[in-house]
Amino acid sequence: MEGMTTIPTSQKPDVIRLLLETEGRVMLCVDATKPGVQVPRRFSSDNGLRLILNSIMPQPIEIGPKAVESELRFGGIPHYCVIPYEALWGVFNPDTHHGMFWTESMPEEIRKQHGLEESLTQLPKPEPTPVPEAEPVPKNKKRFELRVIEGGDTPSATIAPEKRTRPNLRLVP
Repeated sequence: MEGMTTIPTSQKPDVIRLLLETEGRVMLCVDATKPGVQVPRRFSSDNGLRLILNSIMPQPIEIGPKAVESELRFGGIPHYCVIPYEALWGVFNPDTHHGMFWTESMPEEIRKQHGLEESLTQLPKPEPTPVPEAEPVPKNKKRFELRVIEGGDTPSATIAPEKRTRPNLRLVP
């Protein structure tokens, strides 16, 4: 957890988007015991559940105002998951270790395991740190961005309203 910074819960979706856009992969550290978390029942008592999202996953990842939602696979079996931001205590790329932890959202047992319990009671909370800007992409390399699209690859104007699905995020060059 070295090098991780505490930032407000409201910025959790921004950190997820930034890591997916710049690094393509993000691990969510979730307290699955919190209300509103929807994961397979066998993981519902895990306060240190880790879920990986990848920007090249074929299914959509919805990074909404209150939760992250996506269909994830557990042992090859799909399960629609909902992760409210209140249950999210860490977000990072497992390869580069870039990311953030929110100690105020961490379960007490996790804080104790990492020696954070004493530091939380002795030190004042740090000022929020802005999410760093992404490094410029070389001109010979394509940069991708996330855009909301309606119902897949077909423009929404050509889809009858009753057949439209909810908006999805896709990487667009």
